[in-house]
Amino acid sequence: DFQGATQFPVDVTGPRYSYAERSLPSVSASAARAKDGSILVALANIDPNKAVSTSITLDGVTAASVSGRILTASAMNSHNSFAQPETVKPAPFTGASLSASNLSVTLPPKSVVVLTVRQ
Repeated sequence: DFQGATQFPVDVTGPRYSYAERSLPSVSASAARAKDGSILVALANIDPNKAVSTSITLDGVTAASVSGRILTASAMNSHNSFAQPETVKPAPFTGASLSASNLSVTLPPKSVVVLTVRQ
């Protein structure tokens, strides 16, 4: 979906994830405006143990709807194989809500979510 899209600035707030002596934002994000005008928002929760709630401001956008897909699994080392090709696969995501230009999202642990925001 991001191919041929135009970068869209996005401001994300959320907690930090700490491990050993390192601390990083729990959520990383990127966004783009697709050719059809929708806003695509990709989010990753790097915390392997905790869900993370985050707030995203989409400046200049009055959103009408949001839909999404998620990629996650039961364990950090889950993987697909010839014997089990469906262990990790995209699924519908419903953990996002809209309020004008603000997007609220709860990301499960160790997940990647791609949202489509339509105006």
